Amino acid sequence: MLDLSKNKNLGDNLAKTTAQLRLRAEHLLAEQSRNDPRQRVLIALAGVPGSGKSTVATALLEDLNRHGIRHVAVLPMDGFHYSRHVLSSFNDPALAFRRRGAPFTFDATGFLEIVKKLKQMPVTGCDEHAMIIRAPSFDHAEMDPVPNSIPLSSEARLVIIEGNYTLLNEAPWDQIADLVDDK
Repeated sequence: MLDLSKNKNLGDNLAKTTAQLRLRAEHLLAEQSRNDPRQRVLIALAGVPGSGKSTVATALLEDLNRHGIRHVAVLPMDGFHYSRHVLSSFNDPALAFRRRGAPFTFDATGFLEIVKKLKQMPVTGCDEHAMIIRAPSFDHAEMDPVPNSIPLSSEARLVIIEGNYTLLNEAPWDQIADLVDDK
């Protein structure tokens, strides 16, 4: 398991971390090709805010592409923040805004549903019609999610799932660990 919350020198270790993750991903993709080429590989990256999850996910995506591994996508958890409008409807809106970023201020069920869809939806080949699942992103300037702004194609053989709580041992987040192939 890669615990990014303990990675104090991410910049120094990014190339090494990315290379290690690429080797793990290549191994998983080779197993997938042998066992069930229509089953998508899901990898979860978790860590505290600012630990480098997004940086590692982006670097891994680029490294995989450089090594000829295409059809990789990233699903960030950030887009599943509840909107300011939803937070204002909580029983204690002041607490919800003050603790924004805590597990209860995310649409965990929505995030879990997307992960389940990615697990269940078969990988499609270049000669098949691709299906698209749309996930929200997060606009830091507006401080709100942007619905349906990240397209995730059924052609993606590997999806990197990254976020603070992707591996949290608390319902419903804890179901994600059972759905992913590596964490």
